[in-house]
Amino acid sequence: MSSALQSGTVQRVFGAILFIPVVAAFFISQSAAQWIFLALALIMVWEFCVMHQMTRAVRIVLVADVVLFALPAPFLYHLEALAGGPLFPAMMVLGGLVVLFVWLVLRDGMAVFFVALLILCILSGRALLGLYGGHHFVLGLGLIVAACDIAAYFVGRRVGGRRLAPVISPNKTLSGAAGGMIGAAIASIFLLGLIEVSAGIAIIVGVVIAVLAQMGDLLESALKRHVGVKDSGRLIPGHGGILDRFDGYLLTLPAMYIYSLVA
Repeated sequence: MSSALQSGTVQRVFGAILFIPVVAAFFISQSAAQWIFLALALIMVWEFCVMHQMTRAVRIVLVADVVLFALPAPFLYHLEALAGGPLFPAMMVLGGLVVLFVWLVLRDGMAVFFVALLILCILSGRALLGLYGGHHFVLGLGLIVAACDIAAYFVGRRVGGRRLAPVISPNKTLSGAAGGMIGAAIASIFLLGLIEVSAGIAIIVGVVIAVLAQMGDLLESALKRHVGVKDSGRLIPGHGGILDRFDGYLLTLPAMYIYSLVA
């Protein structure tokens, strides 16, 4: 193993260790998972605000809305009781108004698109966590995305080859993307096999998740290139910020929520 690969591996392993409490929370209880999700959502939005040098007004609006969008169940149920009905449709409308507000203040199409994507991701994750056993559903998604990331990293470093998107993210390769799909498919076969889903369906699910996760990664890379930064933050050794680590969920969480509605 080359020294560069070994150094990167050590950093990534150390960064992964920091996520053990996050994974543990999703095993422990639905309530713990909801609180962790709220914390992660707040950090991601704050990193986005800092990265894009948002004005104070935009930061306050975004952080306040994330708190509302990602509220743990007991608080959300209390608000729904006061409102006399489900709040999710109202939150979708509010999310749209937030996006409009950001557009009026910034006039930056890339920033507005990413804000809309973040809000959709957070609302979808919160809705999934509100389902019975939803924390296990999100945990399973997380493990498949993690398998995709790990496989893509090692295959891409070992095999190399043609760049996937050289302008947006020069380090990503087609071999890494293919490796990510294989890793996600293997993880999906194992996890979905526990609930007796056929291997064929599991492979399709894994590949779709891998494609969406890598698209989310590229979207965040495009935003970072747009604002001229390398990482969204420095919180996690070897990974950058929380947004860097969780960009794979920008599209996968909304997709999983849509699937939960139609399945």
